[in-house]
Amino acid sequence: MPHWKAWLCMPGAPDDWCAVNLTTTVIPASGSVTNAPVSVAANPPIDCFYLYPTVSEEMQPNSDLVVMPEERETAITQAAYFSHVCRVYAPMYHQVTAYAGESVMGVSIPQGNYAEEYDDIRAAWADYVAHYNDGRGVVLIGHSEGSFLFEKLIDKEFASFKKVFVGAILLGGDVNVDSQNRFDGIPPCTSIGQTGCMVAYSSWDHTPPAGTWQMEASGGDHVLCVNPAALGGGSAVIDTIFAGINPQGIVPDTSKYVAYHYVEFPDRYTAKCVRQGQRAWLLVTPTHVKGDTRPVVKEVLGPGRGLHPADVNLTLGNLVSIVAAQSKSWLRQHR
Repeated sequence: MPHWKAWLCMPGAPDDWCAVNLTTTVIPASGSVTNAPVSVAANPPIDCFYLYPTVSEEMQPNSDLVVMPEERETAITQAAYFSHVCRVYAPMYHQVTAYAGESVMGVSIPQGNYAEEYDDIRAAWADYVAHYNDGRGVVLIGHSEGSFLFEKLIDKEFASFKKVFVGAILLGGDVNVDSQNRFDGIPPCTSIGQTGCMVAYSSWDHTPPAGTWQMEASGGDHVLCVNPAALGGGSAVIDTIFAGINPQGIVPDTSKYVAYHYVEFPDRYTAKCVRQGQRAWLLVTPTHVKGDTRPVVKEVLGPGRGLHPADVNLTLGNLVSIVAAQSKSWLRQHR
């Protein structure tokens, strides 16, 4: 089995972009500031395999495999925090770029090849399983295009890695599930510590207009929504953590809140899953505390995309806690 040729995150590599300082500036409603150190797990019992969303700004149909600032920042923003509880692997892939199929400054860029994306991540996954997994449990983490690619991998090859599957976090991909809320037999996570399950949602701060980014399932299926802060259902406060280098719309780059490390806004939002027919989404609502001047996330891609760029970070603290609990369960099950 040949080794995959390009990694964004690779434990132990000198250019591992998920191996960063996780120090977090915690800013509650009162405005007080506390810098909290966050450890990187020395030898966690499980791995995380991460696929990034469409971020490449290369002026060509498919990106190359050179790590550019946009991939680097996205890894730090979305994936690196999971290194608190798991080893994080993230391959580069020939992504269909943000400009594919568009006309930019008078230059027409052809549409990209989505099959090439999947061939890449399939090869990278096979390399990981053959050379790095060594029977360890693994959580699949994807956002947007990364979620779509994982859906395809699960659909085609789940039987081959079911024994090491701890769970999946597939955000911003509108995962279609059957009447029992299952995707290819995988149930939604409904309790902390549950393994072999899935967390999925797309985040909005209002009801998504029809015909926009929020997709509707077909046939008898519906879109899955699992609230990471309330796996059993209902509304709950979510644990929001952003990386200062890429605040995804909560603050301008010149804000006092922006730093290289992470920024956590406790009790800034509540969230609940909403389902209407075949559609479902995570409805995110700012809390209203007197004197709270902390910023709130904006629809930086316009009203047709909701809070899509912030899907991961809005509940990042909750997601890491879910993986931590799954890791403990996996260790108990495989002693």
